[in-house]
Amino acid sequence: MPTITTEGIIVKRSNFGEADRILTVITPYKGKIRVMAKGVRKITSRRGGSIEMLNKVRMQLYIGKNMSILTEAQTLETFPKIKADLNLTGYGSHIVELTERLLPEEQTNPEAYKLLVTVLTLMDKQPRQLWIRAFEVKLLATLGFWSPDQLQTNNEVKVLLDDLQKKEWIDLVNLQVSEAQALELERVLRYYMERVLESPLRSVQVMRKMKNG
Repeated sequence: MPTITTEGIIVKRSNFGEADRILTVITPYKGKIRVMAKGVRKITSRRGGSIEMLNKVRMQLYIGKNMSILTEAQTLETFPKIKADLNLTGYGSHIVELTERLLPEEQTNPEAYKLLVTVLTLMDKQPRQLWIRAFEVKLLATLGFWSPDQLQTNNEVKVLLDDLQKKEWIDLVNLQVSEAQALELERVLRYYMERVLESPLRSVQVMRKMKNG
């Protein structure tokens, strides 16, 4: 079987059999791929710690007929501040769930991967809800799902949405958003994303329950 080396962000994982895991990984040039990680749930596994959710990893893979098989894994970034804070973990879960659900399997999209790495890095260093909103808009636009003319909201928020889509991340640092505008951005984007996905985002429901106690 041919082998490749790629980096990627782990966005989903599930147990398989007695000791294995199936990973969903977003990569820059293979897109969204599914990877079989054999034996990683064993206490003696050297790779188990590398393949945690949200980790950025470098992987060596055997390319199988139906699924790639992990042979080596090296941790590149763990985003520790996100994982140490319950609210930030919720936002991280939202970021990766949206990415995993929107991206088709095995279609190259380096821009989507770059967006994912950028927003996780920003949330780990200087968390702001605005980074989440910018990521949502930029990802939807990158994947061809963004039609702002379909949004029912006020003109101020429409201008903000246009800024979030078109401006570079560095130019959003000083963007001022009032509390009312932030709530409206969240509302209108949640409605839009659920229409695109044709179902609610589980991470959004979990975060809503957390806010309501």
